[in-house]
Amino acid sequence: MIEKARTYGTVLFKLGVPFSMGQEAVRLIEENPALKEALISPVVSKKQRHAVIEKVFREPEFSDLMIRFLKKACDSGCIGHLEDMIRIARDCSLKAQGIIEAELHYVAAPNETQIEGIKKFLCKNHNKKEVILTLVEDPSLMGGFIVKAGNIEYDYSLKGQIDRLSHAVVG
Repeated sequence: MIEKARTYGTVLFKLGVPFSMGQEAVRLIEENPALKEALISPVVSKKQRHAVIEKVFREPEFSDLMIRFLKKACDSGCIGHLEDMIRIARDCSLKAQGIIEAELHYVAAPNETQIEGIKKFLCKNHNKKEVILTLVEDPSLMGGFIVKAGNIEYDYSLKGQIDRLSHAVVG
């Protein structure tokens, strides 16, 4: 099902459906258990699911394109993975714009100069134009910081240094 969610998310991106519209659809479904059940239940007919979608997801909040997409996702049985699809569409959009998301875990909050230096480092090493950096306070690091970008982690923390030294000594 993950592959299907990836495919649908990519299609959603290519259709140009705004991220906020997708988020709103996810919010409505997650906040309404009866709606979610009606959309994923195999007992509910295709015609009934389409009627529910048309009633709940109306213009102008939801485009006709988004409504058709939701119907197709229901028909293929993957509407329960809408949140993943929206996340994948957003990831595709960021990638197309040359943007990378990263997290900076720290003990002492960095200043603006340090933040800009980290962003510059990430842009250069990941060949991106821009970085969306989320700051996360983490006292367990004991000092220093960790930057997580995609599947890569840059560990400049005191805890990480201690762990690496300990592993090198013990083997």
